[in-house]
Amino acid sequence: MNTRRIPSLKMECIMLFQSNPQSAHSLEDLSENLDREEEDLEPVLELLMKQGIIEQFQEAGKTLYRYQEPETTSEFEMDP
Repeated sequence: MNTRRIPSLKMECIMLFQSNPQSAHSLEDLSENLDREEEDLEPVLELLMKQGIIEQFQEAGKTLYRYQEPETTSEFEMDP
């Protein structure tokens, strides 16, 4: 896969996951929905998992991916 295509494909994946954050997709589903080859999606999914944007899990013996809500923390300093 051309490494220059990764940012574009990464954005397509993020947009798909964010459009329905409760959905879970198999590699085959993603390939079909994005009209991309599975082997092109695999490195992008690995990158998104490392970045904490999506998570991988097993359900009914099938590997699925879903959006992972980013953790946000707020720290406030309060003067006594």
